[in-house]
Amino acid sequence: MRVIDENGEFLGILNKQDAIIKAQDRGLDLIEIAPNANPPVCKIMSYSKYKYEQSKKDREANKKNRHKEIKEIRFKPFIGIGDYNNKINKIKEFLEDHHRVKIVIRQTGRGNVENSRILMDRIIESLKDDAKIENIPKQEGRNTIAQVQPIT
Repeated sequence: MRVIDENGEFLGILNKQDAIIKAQDRGLDLIEIAPNANPPVCKIMSYSKYKYEQSKKDREANKKNRHKEIKEIRFKPFIGIGDYNNKINKIKEFLEDHHRVKIVIRQTGRGNVENSRILMDRIIESLKDDAKIENIPKQEGRNTIAQVQPIT
């Protein structure tokens, strides 16, 4: 196996026992970094330090993924202009924060599906400068659903 010391210097290709002895002499651990390489790559370092650095990388990666959250805004087919404007502004805030937004128009009673389509078209028209449509509006039971994402 290829062995790298704690400073990142290449020590050579050693067998497993010799590599373990070198690590123990330095008071450190032998960690397999690339098991699929030919020969495998191992590094002499502190295992607890290695775990800490890995968790730090994972946290950093998760920080970037948090912006991929999906927010949901619900409408009813017959909505007042003030409520409509408030919800559109809220959607725009979510988009500015890099969130994807799921828009749901819920039919109640004997509502007409055509009213939902008209409202969805109006919503999409209002958001055309701030968002792009991720999937086209579709009817699922009583709900008309569309998803938008921020323009990057």
